[in-house]
Amino acid sequence: MASGKKKRSVKWIGPAVATVVVLFMAFLISPHLFQPSAHDMKKVKMESNADNGQVNATLEAVKNTNEPLHVVSAADQQKYMTIAYIDESTSQVVPISIEKENQNDHVKAMVSTYEKLQLPEMIKPLQSYIDMVDISEKGETLVFQLKNDLSLDTLKEANHFKDMVKETLKWSQYKQVQVKSVKGSHLQLGTNGSMGTISIDKQTKHAYYVLENKSGTFLVPSKSRYSSYEDAIEAMKQRSDSGLDPLIKEEVIKEVTSKGKHVTITFGASGQLTDSIDHILLIEGLLLTAKDFGFTDVMIQNAGTEQVGPYELNEPIEVPALPNPVVIKAR
Repeated sequence: MASGKKKRSVKWIGPAVATVVVLFMAFLISPHLFQPSAHDMKKVKMESNADNGQVNATLEAVKNTNEPLHVVSAADQQKYMTIAYIDESTSQVVPISIEKENQNDHVKAMVSTYEKLQLPEMIKPLQSYIDMVDISEKGETLVFQLKNDLSLDTLKEANHFKDMVKETLKWSQYKQVQVKSVKGSHLQLGTNGSMGTISIDKQTKHAYYVLENKSGTFLVPSKSRYSSYEDAIEAMKQRSDSGLDPLIKEEVIKEVTSKGKHVTITFGASGQLTDSIDHILLIEGLLLTAKDFGFTDVMIQNAGTEQVGPYELNEPIEVPALPNPVVIKAR
């Protein structure tokens, strides 16, 4: 962060600080940079718990009749804001869609909730990164305006912030990110370079797994990316890269076919589904994975039943808008 001393105005950012700016944008969009270590995760937990104004809260899953839902439909999307946390035992990123108090609130409400909410066994990235920028929106663009000049130390723990920002923006309505200088201009690299606008990756090609901790039961994306939907489904039959159990267990998937934006999953004779929590989660995990690959709906065939929870299997199921809808019980 800036030292507080008044500095002479300059027209471009030198090589050292330019590197920091590149890193700042890289951790927003790169799936490979800044992987957190166990030591780093322990450190951020200690610093996060020391934040002032924390509100210890519990989450209540949103239900359809008597069954908890782990996805949000497109019709209900505006009721929620999605914020990513990190599970402290697995370092797994966890997107949580929290019901808004006001459907028109977004950026300010998101930042306020993030600042105040402390969840059991969940880690928040360092608050200092929120403190270093003013966040605003301009249509489908999210604008980060720096409050101070950057230094080389500003992003030394960017690994904690990177996954949270990427996952949060993935589920938002924003399609682009801009980073502006203290004076409001686009950041420049060297005498002729300009940072420009960075697109947000909405189709991250992850598989999905189930994570359970004291905050609840959540569908979470894999850390690995896959080249195809079929490969992601195969991965969901194995333990995840975070050590989570497979989402597809004894169920046998015979065939996966796609045409345009539509995908069909055909179960084998021995892979029959039942109206159970496990199979609701299985269907929702398949739907979220399909969304991650750009599909709009999933047709499930030969499942041995016509309905699992709220899902009717005799017609295509639209992919969800958001993951893990919850209500904060203590605000």
